Amino acid sequence: MNYNASMKQYLTDDVAGKTTNLNPHKIVEEVLKDLKKNMETLAYSIDNEPVISNIKSNSFSKSLTAIYILQSSLNFEEGKEIAENLFNIYEFCKSSILKGFTQKNSKMVYDAIPPVEEILSGWKQIK
Repeated sequence: MNYNASMKQYLTDDVAGKTTNLNPHKIVEEVLKDLKKNMETLAYSIDNEPVISNIKSNSFSKSLTAIYILQSSLNFEEGKEIAENLFNIYEFCKSSILKGFTQKNSKMVYDAIPPVEEILSGWKQIK
C-alpha cells in the first residue's frame, strides 16, 4: 500500500472529521495525536481486555497505520538528518507496538509513548 492509499484510508476512519480542509502540517499533527491516543488505548487494553478484543485490534491497526503515514511523509531530500532521526523513532515505536501486542506486554507500548509526545510537542511549536 502506498502513502496516498494509506492516507486516504486513514482519513476515512475516525480522524476524517478532524482533518478535512486542513493543511499538511495540521494533518501530521492530527495523525500524531491519533497515534498517541491509539498507543495509550492499546497498552491499556493489553492489560484490561480479553485476549481477543476489537478495541485492542483496532488500536493496534490504527497505530501501525499512523506510523506508516508518518514515515511515508518524511522528506529525506530536504531534511535528511531530521528525517532519518524521526524515521528511527517511528521504527522504535513500531517495534514496541508489535512486540508489546504479540507478547501481551503493555510496558513495551507505554515506553514508546514519550517519544511520540515529544515529537507532537515539537510539531505543535512549528508554525
